Amino acid sequence: MENEILTRRCVPLYIQLEQIIKSRILKGEFSPGDKIPTERELCEIYKVSLITVRKAISSLVREGFIIRKQGKGTFISDVETKNIRKLQFTGNIDGFIKNGLKLNKMEVLAIEKKIPPFKISQALNIHKEQEAVEIIRRRDADDVPVAYLKNYLPMEIGKKIKKNDLKTYSMLQILRDKLKIPVSSGTHNIEAVAADYDVSSVLSLEMFSPVLYAELHMFTKEKKPVEFTQAFFRPDRFIYSIEVNINEFN
Repeated sequence: MENEILTRRCVPLYIQLEQIIKSRILKGEFSPGDKIPTERELCEIYKVSLITVRKAISSLVREGFIIRKQGKGTFISDVETKNIRKLQFTGNIDGFIKNGLKLNKMEVLAIEKKIPPFKISQALNIHKEQEAVEIIRRRDADDVPVAYLKNYLPMEIGKKIKKNDLKTYSMLQILRDKLKIPVSSGTHNIEAVAADYDVSSVLSLEMFSPVLYAELHMFTKEKKPVEFTQAFFRPDRFIYSIEVNINEFN
């Protein structure tokens, strides 16, 4: 488990540690069933007390992110099966182009072929040892960074994407208009998380500041996954708005 310095004095250390572990679970850096370091090892990694580690772990257990197995250790639970109530809306995916994916300045930070986290491999329906294309971008508005985007695509799709297109078009527009891939549906999940080191650095925020975290999973008509996005938005610069047709409700 990579070290991140716990520095923000106004936030208790156990909350900082809890948010670091939770952020890595949500981003798929751990797989369900993975064993996390022992309490003593976490103390050594993060230079905190045993009491701090135990409070952070207990909080994550209560929230269902990890489970303790007596005599064996502490393990990542299947986060997707947590008891979370979801409010679902349906609509035309073209709305993502018209509203949710309006572009200001877009900077491409990295394009890399790599073995993605297990969560991403599952989302793309590829083998856990198979490479995918990871694209990292930053979106600015009025010269202020507002979004940190990580797109993951199967190798056969990602290798066809041109860097210049990434500066001009949304990923959905590239897939449908440039590559002629018939994207027809998607799921879009949003929740609040604390900014880790990477996110806070790109968005010019303090570590552990609240950000909006969104996942967009896109499919063809045959339900074949073509792309998975992880996006982090500054809440002081971004508002997520839904227009609802009341007549569609029972």
